[in-house]
Amino acid sequence: MRSKERLMGVAMGLVLTLVGMSGFTLFFSDESLLGSIQILYIENKLGSLISIGALLNLPVFFVFINQYRYDRAYGLVFFSLFLVALIAILKFI
Repeated sequence: MRSKERLMGVAMGLVLTLVGMSGFTLFFSDESLLGSIQILYIENKLGSLISIGALLNLPVFFVFINQYRYDRAYGLVFFSLFLVALIAILKFI
């Protein structure tokens, strides 16, 4: 049961990050979503977009903590650490 809750936290982190990235890109860019992501990758700024998208995870983390859903919060933290590693890899590529 605990692993199911942690997986829900990871899934929530993934969805929120993608929604944040998409919303920011669609709001601030004149290009299409995929075109903007390609341009940001070429300019080595895709990690910045991922970081901005991941900001939506922060209030959800505190909601999970306040509702005593520690396993979901653990999954969200695990996904955030995965994003940190991904951003670090993108910086060195």
